[in-house]
Amino acid sequence: MKVRLEKIKNIDSTAFLFVVVLTVVLAFPLFILLYRYMPSIILPFGADGFRIDHIILFMVIFFLLFLFIKRFKGFFVFFSIISLVAITILNFSGVYTLENLYTDYNKILYDLGDESLEKRFFMRNEKFRKEDELRKAIDYNNPIVVTFARNMATANFQEYTELVRERKVIQFFSVFKEVKRRWVYVYDPSGEDYYSSASETIGHLEFDNLFKGDCDDYSIMIAACIRAIGGEVQLVRTTTVRADGTSIGHLYPEVKIGDKKDLDNIAHVMKTVLFPNEIVDKPIRYYQDSKGYIWINFDYNDDYPGGRYQSDVRESEMKV
Repeated sequence: MKVRLEKIKNIDSTAFLFVVVLTVVLAFPLFILLYRYMPSIILPFGADGFRIDHIILFMVIFFLLFLFIKRFKGFFVFFSIISLVAITILNFSGVYTLENLYTDYNKILYDLGDESLEKRFFMRNEKFRKEDELRKAIDYNNPIVVTFARNMATANFQEYTELVRERKVIQFFSVFKEVKRRWVYVYDPSGEDYYSSASETIGHLEFDNLFKGDCDDYSIMIAACIRAIGGEVQLVRTTTVRADGTSIGHLYPEVKIGDKKDLDNIAHVMKTVLFPNEIVDKPIRYYQDSKGYIWINFDYNDDYPGGRYQSDVRESEMKV
């Protein structure tokens, strides 16, 4: 009797382990399909908050799926056997190899992490100051700017253009990398705003291969280059607080990269092949507008697009 009870106990343990493993395997793709529709839930901890909507959704999916598989265990045993046979055939035929399977699940695991982070802002909707001067400085139709932007757009990452739906997004990132690595911050004349046109800033390269200017000049340069290669960009005015407690105005660019589905793919590509050393385990920050479009921060705070925002206040916006 004791031996029989031990056998029953072993069978039950094996069955339970089978249900858990199968639940985990099936929960991942279901999570990826559903989590983009889950609203963000961020607890007010740390600089960017602690995001928990991913955790909640995965736990709910796992729990419900576990109960369902446990209830229809016989069917799922049969399903698993058929799946293993199919995977074996596809692998040896070269149609869908184990390497393909590993790559797909590796992407899913990346999507589970804190890969991207929607930034919540205080919207003031004020009139954009000095819009005419800025638009004049963003001379993206100037042949000098067009030529420079095209060269910078193809200077990096060309072997990865097929990894995203819109290849020009990869080119936006190449522009960011080339402008950011050459930028040296220089203040305007005291008490004045000087807007260097993009074509004028490009002329700085003749001296020492470096760009010089403040946040306005940087934003103008990024905006002109992105527009010159067919992108959409907006400039955002905000106010930042210095270490001594005083406030100062700031201008930064954001670039439109698509919708939430595009973001999932682009964030994965950024973290795995485009900027793996720069991003490491940091999130890619973005702003989602009222129409659902995603705008990635192209400010110079970090060495990758989607870096830290200097402020959570959006005083005004200007689409270029």
